[in-house]
Amino acid sequence: MSTMLSEFGQAKLELLNIYEDMASHLQLVAAELQDMPGLKDLLNKRIRDQLLACIQRIKAICPMLQRKRMKVAFFGRTSNGKSAVINAMLHERILPSAMGHTTSCFCQVEASGRQESAHVMIEDSDGQKLSIDCLRDLASAHSGRALSAHSLLRVRWPSSSCGLLAHDVVLLDTPGVDVTAQLDECIDRHCLNADVFVLVLNAESTMSRVERQFFGIVAQQLSRPNLFILNNRWDAAATLEPHLEQLVRAQHTQRCLQLLVEELGIYANVELARRRIFHVSALETLRLRQQQQQQQQPQKEEERRFGAPGAQQRYEEFLSFEREFAACITQSALRTKFEQHCAGAAEMLLQLHELLQQLAAGLVQLGAEKTAAKAALATSYECLETQIMQRQQELCLQVDQLSEQTIKLAAQLLQEQILRLPLAVQQFRQNFQPQLQRELRHYQRLLGVHLEQQLMQQVEAQLGQLLQQQVLQLSPTSELPVQLYCALDCQQLMSNFQADLEFRFSWGMAAIMKRIQDKMPLPLLAPPKQLNGMHEEHLKLKPASDTWRLLDSDNSTGAMLLLSGVLARVLGWRLLLALGAIAGSFYAYELVTWTPRAQERSFKAQYTRHLQRRLREGVPQTAAGFGQQVRQQLTRSLQQLQLEMEHKRGELNEQLTGLADQLALLETHQEKLRTLQARGGELRQRLKAFQLRYLPVHDI
Repeated sequence: MSTMLSEFGQAKLELLNIYEDMASHLQLVAAELQDMPGLKDLLNKRIRDQLLACIQRIKAICPMLQRKRMKVAFFGRTSNGKSAVINAMLHERILPSAMGHTTSCFCQVEASGRQESAHVMIEDSDGQKLSIDCLRDLASAHSGRALSAHSLLRVRWPSSSCGLLAHDVVLLDTPGVDVTAQLDECIDRHCLNADVFVLVLNAESTMSRVERQFFGIVAQQLSRPNLFILNNRWDAAATLEPHLEQLVRAQHTQRCLQLLVEELGIYANVELARRRIFHVSALETLRLRQQQQQQQQPQKEEERRFGAPGAQQRYEEFLSFEREFAACITQSALRTKFEQHCAGAAEMLLQLHELLQQLAAGLVQLGAEKTAAKAALATSYECLETQIMQRQQELCLQVDQLSEQTIKLAAQLLQEQILRLPLAVQQFRQNFQPQLQRELRHYQRLLGVHLEQQLMQQVEAQLGQLLQQQVLQLSPTSELPVQLYCALDCQQLMSNFQADLEFRFSWGMAAIMKRIQDKMPLPLLAPPKQLNGMHEEHLKLKPASDTWRLLDSDNSTGAMLLLSGVLARVLGWRLLLALGAIAGSFYAYELVTWTPRAQERSFKAQYTRHLQRRLREGVPQTAAGFGQQVRQQLTRSLQQLQLEMEHKRGELNEQLTGLADQLALLETHQEKLRTLQARGGELRQRLKAFQLRYLPVHDI
């Protein structure tokens, strides 16, 4: 019997461990989900509340499981031996038992705490513990201190002295059903949670109407209650003839079967109902067990102590009752105490499994979206890299081309401005005093400033307008070079300029020779030949150069005399004198008209010729300066564009890194969810194994 009863304790411990592991698992799930920032969009309030509700439910069920015990209620008429049956099962006389109406109230015998001694407690007495000696006064109807029939007296007995109590069995003794009024209330208060009901009959009489009525009420309120019928005091049948004893036994059995099968409908199988009917003697069994405890006799010597006829058979039938009772109460308690909690645990684990599956599916979908976004972003990044390389190559090529175009355009504009230089010089108006060198230098400086402003501003403006459209096509986002700058320093260019403001007759010998020299083409020179260590051309040109130097001097008297002699011989003296008179008149006219204004015109003409020559020499360098400025500004714009491209590349790279981190985090979350799902699967398997072992009738 102890083996079957211990199964309940094992089942309770296993289910309690499952629930405790479920609580830890749910708390771990809640903590893990809380630490998963990627699930914030997937975890709604309903799911969080559902998890918290499951945790609270488990916390409430665990103490209930720890308090779960198997309960058996004994019913019958007064003086049928209910208390004696309980004492016989406990192997000790604990409850008061005597003839007539003895038990005055409901007495619940249960195990006390490990460190507690035997005591009694009255229900609704705020947990006050009374001495075990008060039991006979409070529970005996013969005492003046007896409790009322509706009261409950809890008898807490050490489990170490009673194996039945050690296996979490609670035995409920009741007053006689014939003296207890308001049976419905008594059943509701004390009996509905019983796993097994034992109807104790008096074998010396028949089953009463009250007993039938009581179990009719029990059968109505409880679906198929587990009912045992004990025909107590069967030792009285030992005085009958053997055949008469069998007739009486058959009569009692038939009436009990009629109650169980026909009237109550508890058992549909007659054979199963027959296994719930026993003929015993509780007092005889109790005395036998007390003697065994006192004498410490071995089990094999029990036969020597069966003095009364049929005592051994009655004792063995009582043992059969205890075995059937142990099996029935264990199975019933497993169903009534654990089946609901087992189903609840299965429901919570199923909900958790569905929740984790839902979250896992959400993570998979989110991972697919992130992967697609990363792939699209990677494609964009590759396209951007290609565009950046192509754009850089195109811009570098266009910068070179535009720089060359700028140089050509600047050279063209500079040449045009050089041709317009005489007009710009003539437009200059300032008081001209050639007799004073300081005033002349001041005039020259102001003229240079005037030309710098006129010439370079026009070059810069025209060049900027011509390049504007091309620069915008090259780099729409970059700023157009607002101003091209060229430092035209006329003072520096004209630093070696010395104006010749002395009077020069325009028909003088030097002027005529100069005109002839300017109009004469340069002779084609033959390759030089070595002649006595000197070049032949040098020998040939030396007399000519000496002749020109001789004629080039206005004060050369020899030249004038030579020319006069030649003309006099050719033209005659009269014509020569006439020509001299005409030349003299021209000379006098030019001398008279050689005023400061004429000197200013001469100064401007000399200044213009010198500046044009210097500017033409500097055109390549100046045009190259404009090209370099354009290249520098376009290079800065190109660098700015590259910075923008790098910034955009950095943003894309940062987004790619962020998506990669998110995907790695999602993978970590998925791995954690898989671990949690595996742990939940283990709990479901443990719960299923528990059901297969302890609850084989129903599926989870």
